[in-house]
Amino acid sequence: MKITDIEYRTVSIPFLPAIEEHSGMVYPTTIVWVHTDEGITGLGESNAVHSDITEQADQIAERYIGKNVWDFDFADEGITFQSAFYDIAGQALGVPAHKLIGRQHRESVELAYWSPPMPPEATAAESERAANLGFRVHKLKARKATIVETARLVREACGPDFELRVDPNTEFGDLETGIRLAEELQPYNIEVYEDPIRFEDLSWYSELRKHTDVPVARHVGGIQEILRNIQADAVDAINTQGNVSGIRKSAAVAEAADIPIWVQCFAFGCCVVSTFVAHLVSTIPNCTMPIDELPHIRVDDLSGGSMNLTNGAIQLSDEPGLGLHLDMDAVERYRIK
Repeated sequence: MKITDIEYRTVSIPFLPAIEEHSGMVYPTTIVWVHTDEGITGLGESNAVHSDITEQADQIAERYIGKNVWDFDFADEGITFQSAFYDIAGQALGVPAHKLIGRQHRESVELAYWSPPMPPEATAAESERAANLGFRVHKLKARKATIVETARLVREACGPDFELRVDPNTEFGDLETGIRLAEELQPYNIEVYEDPIRFEDLSWYSELRKHTDVPVARHVGGIQEILRNIQADAVDAINTQGNVSGIRKSAAVAEAADIPIWVQCFAFGCCVVSTFVAHLVSTIPNCTMPIDELPHIRVDDLSGGSMNLTNGAIQLSDEPGLGLHLDMDAVERYRIK
């Protein structure tokens, strides 16, 4: 089965109003169609903020056009094209993509809700919206000046079972501040304390864990970095990223230390990468925490309902490949290139 053509369309889908208001982000994404001579087309997606895949179209064509899909090692390809290849292969064989990756451990993959730094009242309103939609974890881009008040208001709005993933991207700064805020957040339902302080010295993280019962996480990629954090007693959980091969290796290292993981492969994509990542992590035993793929924070996920996102989770079907059927009217509506 030979690749005959690769098609690209870049879209810019607005974020939900509250997120749009407080983030100021414009985050385009490029959908990729890989066509074959057997009439099967696979879907991939590329981050169009940090690099424009269309600028590499000639090199990509040289690598793939005219080649047999089955000659590629799917697991080691970059995530854009491995998504398309697993989609093609699944359709050709009549099986869902996850069956080509590994044994499935869950049919439903939870997603975290997400918001940028916002005033506490606005964040609590978004948490309430998320809870009403069935999400059980809200990831906050937290700030030390407002996080405790935010957690209090979220608790009032959503009750004691709704969890917060506190991720300040090290804005809490030093160990002393990290410990103090962990103590102040103790009364609230903090799922995990992700990258709260600087990490030049991992002994800060091991010391932080000694002073709080709040689980501490790092966002790290690659088995060497994950192993270094485990050996330093720096983590209770890991947020990681990569392709199929890389994530499965990283997850295995964490699993050997009895550490749960979640993944953030793309974050601000649409239904394509989110569905592919859901297929992938459904095969990973210790990927038990809601993942940071966020198609639900935009006004449209482009799936036309073919991505079944219910109660804060992607419900994987038995349809061949990714099981997606894009709403092409929506693709054209938001297309910028």
